[in-house]
Amino acid sequence: MKFAFQPLINLRADALLGFEALARFSDGRRPDEHFAQARAEGNLLTLELRALEGIVHAAEGLPDGLLLTMNASGHAIKAFARTAPELDRRLDWGLELNELSAPEVCDAARVDAEELGCLLLVDDAGIGYATRERILRLKPHIVKLDRSLFVHYLASAEAREHVDILLAAAREINAKTLVEGVETAEHLQLARRLDFDYAQGFYFSPGIELAGLPAAMHELHGRLGIDIPGF
Repeated sequence: MKFAFQPLINLRADALLGFEALARFSDGRRPDEHFAQARAEGNLLTLELRALEGIVHAAEGLPDGLLLTMNASGHAIKAFARTAPELDRRLDWGLELNELSAPEVCDAARVDAEELGCLLLVDDAGIGYATRERILRLKPHIVKLDRSLFVHYLASAEAREHVDILLAAAREINAKTLVEGVETAEHLQLARRLDFDYAQGFYFSPGIELAGLPAAMHELHGRLGIDIPGF
């Protein structure tokens, strides 16, 4: 298993906030296919912990002071906390609670994240169990809006209503907001108009392996003027 790092952009400061770590597999199959197969075979927790541990190791090559987020289920967050991992304190860490985590295993996620010294993110808000009610109950530090809702915002009244409800819930608990799926200049304009704090997507950069990050970040700075601390 290898890892790629997709930039997270602070829209308030036009600066690199950090990265989401993304798993990559040598057989070329998509990560979601590997995780779905592991779920079907009863090995999902093992694979998730392997990914989390691999990310911790890979993070040693990142510059100081950035945020690094990792996607995990509620079960995996609890199991990861029990291993008492030594997280690199040069970085800020975030755990993205995925949208398929059932409510009964999520109530402890905020506590587990805080014990690890991590921020808690609700991932793919608007999909699966990642609802307004979950946001208000867990009080995550960051609410991450699902790409599919964002890209349909202008064309779909239903998507607009859903996005507006989720953003209102995030602001009610003083959480930061992160939108994924920013793929065009128009998407970036919309993200700013909706007053998101942070953004992520191919318009900035795809996931890049560690060795390629310096060149990719300098290209991002040259193209969009994004400040890239540490690079």
